[in-house]
Amino acid sequence: MTEPTRVAVLSPEGAGAIATVALIGPGAWAAAGRRFTPASGRPLPERPEGGETWFGSVGEGVSDEVVLTVPAGVPEPRVEIHCHGGRQVVAWLLELFRADGCVESSWQELLPLLAAPGGDPRAWALLPYAQTARAAGILLDQCHGAFRRAANSVTAALERGDEAAAELVLRTLVKYAPAGRHLTQPWKVAVVGAPNVGKSSLLNALAGYQRSVVAPVPGTTRDVVTATLAFDGWLMELSDTAGLRESADALEREGVARARRTLAEADLCLWLLDTTAQPVGPTPRLVEEVGVSREKLLFVLTKVDQKPTWDLRGMPMAVRVSARHGDGIEELTQRVAWRLVPDVPPPGAAVPFTPELCDRVEEAYRLVREGQAETARQRLSAA
Repeated sequence: MTEPTRVAVLSPEGAGAIATVALIGPGAWAAAGRRFTPASGRPLPERPEGGETWFGSVGEGVSDEVVLTVPAGVPEPRVEIHCHGGRQVVAWLLELFRADGCVESSWQELLPLLAAPGGDPRAWALLPYAQTARAAGILLDQCHGAFRRAANSVTAALERGDEAAAELVLRTLVKYAPAGRHLTQPWKVAVVGAPNVGKSSLLNALAGYQRSVVAPVPGTTRDVVTATLAFDGWLMELSDTAGLRESADALEREGVARARRTLAEADLCLWLLDTTAQPVGPTPRLVEEVGVSREKLLFVLTKVDQKPTWDLRGMPMAVRVSARHGDGIEELTQRVAWRLVPDVPPPGAAVPFTPELCDRVEEAYRLVREGQAETARQRLSAA
């Protein structure tokens, strides 16, 4: 039975300047030729070689100027039509090719055909959701098989009994697992501290706009306010929380309870200390109840543009900032990024790029170190 020729929209949903419609399958080139007219007037070749581009139009009477391309090095016959990105234009093109017998599909359904030879369709599926250039670059390396090759080298080493070689590769994969878990999902960073230490002002300074309401009245922030930002190419969800204190006000108590939950769930907590007032740090009770460890805390000294009322020399590792003047903001973003991603994957590195793959890699590393090589091989192969 002959495989159908499929038509799919590869560009994001919605209106845009340009959209990409792909034809994939044995009849892709013929279907494109029936609808495309080259601007040069010269006919299209009977069979494309790949890596070629033509300018012209699609349609008769009603038409749209498009760029027709045939990607090089793809295993499946594939034609891409780059057209104007309005919704109606895209819908019209899809209707034309459905009328020619093409089967409309989603880009997700075509991932096995769209992926480069030797690539990983799972990485291709995540690539559209990368929100920074750094994350997209790492995922693109995995799209072209970086992780798959590393995982295969581990299983091959285990099969031939070379556990030392397998452990060496696994150690590197585990090192990059923290980055791999957050290529499409942000790190959670909580901005916490006593009332009026400057939490909302700091969030606004980091975001570059007024995301949180700032007022001199203690207890102004009653709910958790979030902003998604990028620090050094890593996606961060910062949460401005209510000031941690005992309160008789029911609404403020709920805000404090939400702040504590945010603190417990955060990957990193920015604990703010006001340099112009008596510093209030995390109490042993809070540390025990919330479960926040010192490894999750980064102390930030605020309002450093004003005269301090206590000796700051006791906090030499704290970041010093002034939200009003922007002092220390760049250093803070760098410190946050370094604390969360101390090992940055270099270009081309193999990185486990989903939480499941990270779990499998970490488990395999532990099993190899415990002498359970065969179990490690089976668990890694299943991934």
